[in-house]
Amino acid sequence: MTSVDSDVILAKRAAQGDQRAFKVLVDRYGASVAQAARSFGIPETDIDDVVQETFVAVWKALGDYDENRPFRAWLFGIAMNKMRDLFRFRKVRSFLFGALDLLSPDTPEQADPAPGPERETAARRELAKVTQTLSMLQREQREVIVLTGIVGLTQPEAAAALGITLKALEGRLTRARGKLSLLIARDSSV
Repeated sequence: MTSVDSDVILAKRAAQGDQRAFKVLVDRYGASVAQAARSFGIPETDIDDVVQETFVAVWKALGDYDENRPFRAWLFGIAMNKMRDLFRFRKVRSFLFGALDLLSPDTPEQADPAPGPERETAARRELAKVTQTLSMLQREQREVIVLTGIVGLTQPEAAAALGITLKALEGRLTRARGKLSLLIARDSSV
């Protein structure tokens, strides 16, 4: 087994209990799932949990994986469900305990107060700005932007991950891009 084995081969081996094959898949896609979660507005403190829950669910569902479907799309479908679950859990918890509205995006991480390179500080500000702008989109619009623009899924893969038609994805993407353009233009004029 090599790191260049196809996802389908690795998924088949992992479904048969090959933990090394599964580790290659985790290594291959773990960072992308984490980046998608960040971009979706998941707080940094919950990123590792979302990634772990995603791969636990993938491990359990490997026997149901259809090798005719792109593995990456199938994986990100599971990841998006885990992110939605986290938001639903927070909504219920907020309702039951009267806590703060946990569905609103967390305050972006502040730059580390310790002296650091100016570029790192600027990058953090830019990331916080992007995350804040994405949080202003409707969930469906944010999902298509994150999957296609940040994770890098093709439109057919993103549609498969979300369980929608390609036409529906294209419509959501058009609306999301339009809304983002308005938000960016508004932010630039302030």
